[in-house]
Amino acid sequence: MSTVHLQTFSKLVEEWKRQQASPKGFNAPIATELLESTGRIERAAQKDVIVAFRTRPPLENEVDQYSNEASRDEAPDELEVKTSFCAGISNVSAEPGIFIAHVPVTKWSGVTLNHKTYNADLAFGPELDNEEVYQRMVVLTDLLPMVLSGGIGCILAYGQTGSGKTFTMEGLEHRIARDLFATAKKVGRRLLASEAGIVDVEIEGDSNSDVFEFNVTFLELLGKKAVDLIETPTTVDDQGNPIRKEVPVKEDKVGDIRPRLVSTEVKSSDDLESLINNALAHRRTSPTLRNAASSRSHALLTIRVKNRLLPYAEEGKLILVDLAGSERYEDSKMHSKQRMDESRENNKSLMVLKDCVRAKAKMAQEDGFVHIPWRSNVLTMLLKPIFDVESRQPSRTAIIAHVSPHIQDVVHSGNTLSYASPFKTAPPKPRGPAPYDKADPRTWNHEQTLEWLEEEFIKVTKAKRNHDREERVKGTKRSEKSQIPPEDDAVIILAVDLDKLCPVGMTAMQFGRLYTMEFVEQCLLAIPAVEGPTKDAPKQRGRLEADAVKYTAMKVIGRLFYLMLTAKTRTRNEIMKSRKKLVVDETYGGRGVLLPYTDVQTLWIGDIPDGQPTFEQYNHIEMMDARTAIGNEMWVSTMDKFLKNAEEEGTSLEYAKKNSNKELNG
Repeated sequence: MSTVHLQTFSKLVEEWKRQQASPKGFNAPIATELLESTGRIERAAQKDVIVAFRTRPPLENEVDQYSNEASRDEAPDELEVKTSFCAGISNVSAEPGIFIAHVPVTKWSGVTLNHKTYNADLAFGPELDNEEVYQRMVVLTDLLPMVLSGGIGCILAYGQTGSGKTFTMEGLEHRIARDLFATAKKVGRRLLASEAGIVDVEIEGDSNSDVFEFNVTFLELLGKKAVDLIETPTTVDDQGNPIRKEVPVKEDKVGDIRPRLVSTEVKSSDDLESLINNALAHRRTSPTLRNAASSRSHALLTIRVKNRLLPYAEEGKLILVDLAGSERYEDSKMHSKQRMDESRENNKSLMVLKDCVRAKAKMAQEDGFVHIPWRSNVLTMLLKPIFDVESRQPSRTAIIAHVSPHIQDVVHSGNTLSYASPFKTAPPKPRGPAPYDKADPRTWNHEQTLEWLEEEFIKVTKAKRNHDREERVKGTKRSEKSQIPPEDDAVIILAVDLDKLCPVGMTAMQFGRLYTMEFVEQCLLAIPAVEGPTKDAPKQRGRLEADAVKYTAMKVIGRLFYLMLTAKTRTRNEIMKSRKKLVVDETYGGRGVLLPYTDVQTLWIGDIPDGQPTFEQYNHIEMMDARTAIGNEMWVSTMDKFLKNAEEEGTSLEYAKKNSNKELNG
């Protein structure tokens, strides 16, 4: 873009602005102003996903920088034209958010501008500070109280490198650290008052400070490599830079993504602020064409909230994500090979994130299954809580799309806005408890979990007792074997107190998150006290000793893990089969029939010939695989032709099948 064109574009933008109405502001003042004027904050019904646009003011040296870029290929007389800032983005409405991108185009009559409109929930212009963003994206959306209540909150900062993402996220992180503990104190007071049966009464003292426990992790993702920003490195490279150990990112047995990071408990705002500052100091930055200190990695700050009054309730999570800046080829072509590889990996992860964003927006509008490819990249795996279709926790996601104010970056800005806008279309979709499935522990409530534990402990106890009896019989003389009573008639006294092991509110999902030895430890703590022999059970034959309790506990938790893994696999297979069926039905129509003397099924278009065995369900995987190499149309038409000819002539169907295979393979 030449400086001459820039002058033309500036005039066109100013002319366009004169024709527009005054920009529309926000519908309501920020939270602090509401409290001062009315003494309370009234909130409307909240959406699951909130999309905001933000653009920053131009920096002092940027006009000269863009001028130097434009002047490289210009004639000397063009360089004399004075360069000034030309806006590429205009904010015409703060709520609902509307940004206008002024996109240069060339026509036969000369250069002009196309004014493209992008919609969001909120839009923050260059005159607004981080406090305004925090009040509207966090306070007015009740994000912190929702997280303290066991929900999942996530804030994503997305956009071109140099557009102000890190500035926004660091501002939000420090303000959340400032207000999190004060909000927890208020919520804790309400919980304690509710537990004590007190209504509208403030509880004095600091006892409410112990209601919540906060643990923080800070992860940096550079390409596919995840490292812990809190862990202190012990080695350095040849240049003296610290070497951080790579952290594997995997899905555990119950479907959670929990990398092995250093989890730090914080007890005050100062502790959290200090931890954030130390971690950010270790984050990797590098100079780029657009930003002298560009963040070349994704940074994920996760705050986990545990409610001590409800120890078995789901943990609340607040995930703050500062994404690496996306770069076009023009922005990175002067980089080294390593830097270009980094940019490629960053853009790849951002592309998968865009696919997940689109899929989730589509899922909210459709009743059928929509695949969200969150397993396709490490970044989206770490964000599984907001993309997982099986998640039952309430969640709220705020996406802040950052764009450069300059017209030179308007193409990239348009891409950013167009990918963020679809999230706005996702309305709240309440998801109740999953329907009960005896074979899926993830669907069990407290009573169903307790019932299963009782059955499983009795089953394992009986099996262990019968095994012990068989061992005793093997070592007993023939004349004495008849004197050993059968064990099946003996009274079974459970090895553990199930009410203590599984208190009210705890479900199989909480047990599934325990390590094996943690479950064994809880079982040992739940062994009922023995007061001595009783008349009905002289020697407490059914009661197991500590070693036997360990054996039984490991058997029980192993069985629970197995049920969870098989349930997850079964659910995924059923979903994928139903997805293939939907695709086949919509594409080809008809019903499935099994071809004689074959292991695959085909589709007859129209009426099914007499005598063909029909099936209500297709074997879609085999059918699709068989057609992949030769193409569906050729496969169906050739097979149908030979089989129909064989039926009309009364010849062997197997012979017809062989002839069709010869033609297909020929």
